Amino acid sequence: MGPGWALVGDAGFHKDPVTAHGISDAFRDADLLAEAIDEGFARRGDLTSALAGYEAVRNQASLPLYELTCQMASGDPPPAHLQRLFAALPADQGNVDRWVGVIAGTVPVPEFFSPESVAAIMSSGRGPAAVGAA
Repeated sequence: MGPGWALVGDAGFHKDPVTAHGISDAFRDADLLAEAIDEGFARRGDLTSALAGYEAVRNQASLPLYELTCQMASGDPPPAHLQRLFAALPADQGNVDRWVGVIAGTVPVPEFFSPESVAAIMSSGRGPAAVGAA
């Protein structure tokens, strides 16, 4: 927007509500913004730099779930590697819980889709170990 503006939650970007993270994003962003403002007002750093840093952190934190949300909201079937991954999930309740954690916002998207995590899910499920990255 410009000098004097700081955007939080849905004001920073539009995301389909399919993953229902709007208010969670807003709370996270408000916390990050408060830290940046405090840094600038307490003169531990330059306010303009602190706000630019806030925006970069907000964007980085938002991108993985944003991309997953766009894929889910497209209405298209998931790519084949995700179909195999999701088919393997029910073989282990812990993996199902972690997927629900992604949707709930308690498990970061990059953590769930890391190569190590995908390999563990596939080894406990019914599919081949190499499914590719999300």
